[in-house]
Amino acid sequence: MKKTYILILAAAALTLGACTHKTHFEVDMPQDEDSGKYPAPEGQGFLGNDLSWEDVADAKSDITSLKFTVTGTNGVKEVHEFGSPTEASGWMVPLPAGEYDVLVAANMDAANGFVLGETVPTKAGHTLPATYASLTDASSNPARQAWNGIAHVTVEKDKMATVHLDLDRLLSLFTLTIKNVPEGTSIDVTMRGAASYVTLTDELTAGHWGLPCEEISDDITFEQLGAANAESAIDEFKLLPTAKGVENTTLFFHIRTAEGLQLDYKAEAPRMENGKKYVLEMDFGRMSPYMLITSVSINDWTEGWAISGEILNPSN
Repeated sequence: MKKTYILILAAAALTLGACTHKTHFEVDMPQDEDSGKYPAPEGQGFLGNDLSWEDVADAKSDITSLKFTVTGTNGVKEVHEFGSPTEASGWMVPLPAGEYDVLVAANMDAANGFVLGETVPTKAGHTLPATYASLTDASSNPARQAWNGIAHVTVEKDKMATVHLDLDRLLSLFTLTIKNVPEGTSIDVTMRGAASYVTLTDELTAGHWGLPCEEISDDITFEQLGAANAESAIDEFKLLPTAKGVENTTLFFHIRTAEGLQLDYKAEAPRMENGKKYVLEMDFGRMSPYMLITSVSINDWTEGWAISGEILNPSN
């Protein structure tokens, strides 16, 4: 029987709303000229992947690890790991015909400061084992964002199936600026409320995965802010989202003035959700022993925070 080779395009898709941009990677795949089928071991088909980003800007991010976990109703389980989206795009694995669930975890390896763990399958309507993601240190501030997604796919005998995976950001980002800090004043900030781990295989909202646990992580501490500057800052600190059931992010400000006076302030801020950015701007002269922080939406991905009663300019 005569065979020819055609090019199959495995795509890493970049999507935002209704607009889709795709980068294609060419992979040689044998096709039977007479039947149009893709010869595989008896009773098997092939599986490839198509990665889609909720925010097109994420496509420019540094992805150094991708882990795919594939499980089927037939008991099959396979794990495949890659060092980049380009490398992963060429992944085409033969699998017995059947129904499969696929989990992808991006930038969640040890090199990126993560620990992934598994237990028995969840009861979340899929066959995947319960998979947990935690940081090796809650205060580590990983160098890279992390993403995750789950999708279902049907593999048919002698056919090529593509699993379409929408990648959701996992880590929250926190930026703090305190202006007009008096010379010689230092500030330590402690943050409380982040989850100790996120279950990647539990649904967060419809079609989105990664549910924070109820257990709170160790406090996150930022030391010696503003010791020699009129403005102190924390820039896009990455952390796990707020624990399930916790209503607020709590901030403690431990202030030492140039004269040696110790001041302890507390602020209650909104929850931090998966993948969102939070920007808090404060003026040292308006800080008080207890502060209520409120929020205003700047865009789909960013919330501005301010002390209650202040007017936040979303254009800043």
